[in-house]
Amino acid sequence: MRGAKGRALAVLLLAALLLTGCWDLEEIDRRTVVLGLAFDTARDGGWRMLATVPDPRALVPSGGTAIGPQPREPAFVVLETRGRTATENLARLRDITSRELFLGQVLVVGVSERLARQGVGSLLEFLMNDTDIPRAAWFVVGAGDPLRAMAVKPPQQTFPEFYLDDAFRARGKPAGALAVPYWRVWVTSLRPGQDVVVPVVEPGPRGQMRVARVAAFRNNHLVGILTERETWLLAVLRDARNTLWQVDLGGGRRIALRPLGVDTRIAALAPASTGAPRFRYDVTLNAALFEAHRMTGIRPEPYERAARRDLTRALEALIRRLQAMGSDPLGFGERWRIAHPRRFQAATWHRQWRDAQVEVRVRVNVTRGGAFR
Repeated sequence: MRGAKGRALAVLLLAALLLTGCWDLEEIDRRTVVLGLAFDTARDGGWRMLATVPDPRALVPSGGTAIGPQPREPAFVVLETRGRTATENLARLRDITSRELFLGQVLVVGVSERLARQGVGSLLEFLMNDTDIPRAAWFVVGAGDPLRAMAVKPPQQTFPEFYLDDAFRARGKPAGALAVPYWRVWVTSLRPGQDVVVPVVEPGPRGQMRVARVAAFRNNHLVGILTERETWLLAVLRDARNTLWQVDLGGGRRIALRPLGVDTRIAALAPASTGAPRFRYDVTLNAALFEAHRMTGIRPEPYERAARRDLTRALEALIRRLQAMGSDPLGFGERWRIAHPRRFQAATWHRQWRDAQVEVRVRVNVTRGGAFR
């Protein structure tokens, strides 16, 4: 009897989800559904806000409740407001729309590079205080004018925000492995010993959207944008299975490794004689050989040696660049705070981080997969 009641309850819950989970044209036409918000600086010292809104005139019914784009695309419009604060911009957005403003479907919150360099602390506080904007909305930095990226009709998707949501969840995308919602950016900005990186959205070739790099923050200020290879390396350290790592051996020879797992350990050592922090950074990478271009051989030892040298150099260069920026996304400061609480000071950690000494030790284990397993 209990089993029958349980199945009946499950059916009712499923029906409720199906009935409430679909949007039809009438619902979209009755509300101003916002899918994405982007903030930029204005010339008068205030903020400029862009909002992506579906255009019901460019959508036609397909199967009763589903919607699909007509040949005339894009099926959305970008509304623009200007105000001194985020609250004032939202109020002006409500003024220029004739329908109820609905923020419960916001998937992406973006900021321009200009605004990010000035600091996003007050914006993050506003987002955390606004209960209408979902906490799970992704946080991104737009290179250049945010309108250029937000107005793009991406391939395979109707709306830019749908494309970004798919890209951040799909496997095999390095920048996606580093994507975080805005609440995580806010929480990390409050931690004294670790910083955050977020994806950079920029116009791609042929008017498409491109997400291949990440922006490094110090507290809540953007301090630099990493290269694609540096982004790949961070993705390997964060979620090894989400990317490949290629090693150039010279003479046109290259190997590609598919990471199977990575283990990273930061050991805080005794301070140097100058008082500078000292660390040992141990990285163990287990990977399968994906390709050996212009190379033959079954033994994995040469591949392991080449990968170890390459990863060691890449990690040392990445750490030096992050130190020059004053950004600590790997969390060395957190380890220093735990190991030496009396020497750690949140107000001066980023200055200490610039002078820190880091010994990098890499171990690589390569196996052959596929037909050679």
